[in-house]
Amino acid sequence: MTFLELCQRMRQECGISGTGPSTVVGQTGNLKRIVDWVNTAWMDIQTTHQDWDWMRASASFPTVASQAMYELGTGTGTVGVSVANFGRWDRDTFRNYVTSIGTDSEVFMGFIHYDTWRDSYMYGSQRSTTTRPIDMSISPTKGVALGPPPTTGYTITGDYFYAPINMTLDADVPALPAQFHMAIIYRAMMSYGAYEAAPEVYQRGELEFGKLMRRMTADRVPETIWGGALC
Repeated sequence: MTFLELCQRMRQECGISGTGPSTVVGQTGNLKRIVDWVNTAWMDIQTTHQDWDWMRASASFPTVASQAMYELGTGTGTVGVSVANFGRWDRDTFRNYVTSIGTDSEVFMGFIHYDTWRDSYMYGSQRSTTTRPIDMSISPTKGVALGPPPTTGYTITGDYFYAPINMTLDADVPALPAQFHMAIIYRAMMSYGAYEAAPEVYQRGELEFGKLMRRMTADRVPETIWGGALC
């Protein structure tokens, strides 16, 4: 369903009299509240987990000679991901390959904490020791730190999760799978029920929202697994 269709369905499910909304843009009064409740419900769902699989994407960027730190952004010497779109890194997905050879030369990279990276690679002569990076870290500004500082000619790849995204236009479609779109409506019904002191609407929304969230969490969040045996 589109943003507009979600708002229209939410009005129907709540039993709100009248018609519409005919658009999500420029509404006032009750119709604006419907639009806001639906969008807020979508934002709530996105922020429930940081690792919904529909919010996962990949980034890649070339190394710059002697540059160890790559900040968020889309220009030269950045990670190629804008600040507005970025949520968090999946730190265990990083790897690199020789750009001129391609992915046949790809190797995994280990994650180390930022203080460990700083003490290991940003100390004394290690600052100027450049070679193929084998480790990565995440800086306080959410940039990617490489260790050792790289020479040019490598491509770094890694996964990240998008930041929550508002719906603003009639045709906007939430990124979650279509079979779960009703979760947005049920969550919005809870806001309506609380505002209008309509417990029957609130309770139905809460019940159905809980069911769908449990299904979504089981289906769209990475599976929790036991760690390996300690040596």
